[in-house]
Amino acid sequence: MAEEIGFAGIMAGPLVRSSYRAGRLYAQAMSHHGREIPSAMAHLAEEGTASQEASSVLARFGS
Repeated sequence: MAEEIGFAGIMAGPLVRSSYRAGRLYAQAMSHHGREIPSAMAHLAEEGTASQEASSVLARFGS
């Protein structure tokens, strides 16, 4: 329904917080509009669980 009214990226479901998935939403929106994702941000389009995504972010920043 959200795509039908113009939203380019959607995360919906129980306990979904878009702030945790902002990168994925950005990648969805770029794809929707036919825009290329910069190579340094290509990982944002990869599928994975929230736990995997959080681990990836922590690994990037050395925490």
